[in-house]
Amino acid sequence: MKMMLVLAAIAAASVAASNVYIFNYDQGDLIWDPVLGDSVDTGYWIEELLIASGDNVDSGTSLPTDLSSYDTVFMMMAIYTC
Repeated sequence: MKMMLVLAAIAAASVAASNVYIFNYDQGDLIWDPVLGDSVDTGYWIEELLIASGDNVDSGTSLPTDLSSYDTVFMMMAIYTC
């Protein structure tokens, strides 16, 4: 969990974009979040952080054929858990 928050903070700090797409490749890859009391997917906290930063965020389980309207694309492939 701490690693995800660190990665989310780095991602948000490095993105000066206003239009962001988050590609959630594996929707079956969920992790229990005790803060929410629910399971979240790989892009949940990055999406929340970007929205809180004022960015326009779209997300989905398929990669759009035309990405020209996005400044940044995050490809969330999996969650590392031990």
